[in-house]
Amino acid sequence: MSESDLKQSVHRLTNKLQAILGFLELEQYEKALKAAKETIAELHRMVAAIAGMCVMLPKDGSVVVVPHGTRVVSSDDVNVDVDSDEVRVVGASSVRAGQGEHNPRTK
Repeated sequence: MSESDLKQSVHRLTNKLQAILGFLELEQYEKALKAAKETIAELHRMVAAIAGMCVMLPKDGSVVVVPHGTRVVSSDDVNVDVDSDEVRVVGASSVRAGQGEHNPRTK
C-alpha cells in the first residue's frame, strides 16, 4: 500500500466512523453494525499495510536504534552502556561488528 493509498484508507475509515455515529444517533442499529464491520475490515487492511513500516519493541527487552533508522539491535550488540529498559540512538561505530545484520533495514 502506497502512502496515498494509506491516506485514502484513513479517509475511508474516518467516513465510516462518522457514518456509525450518525446511524447510532438515528437509532438505525443494523446500519451502524454493518458500517462497524466495514470499519473493522478497513482497519485490518491498514494494519497489514503499515506492519512493514513499524518497529515492534520487545515488552521486557530494550533496543538501540542506529541513526537514520538503519538497524535495530539489542543493548548487548553495542559497545556503549545501555540499560535493559532504555531505547537509545547510537552511532553506527558503536555497534559491534556483525551485529544486527540479520535485522531488516528500515527506511
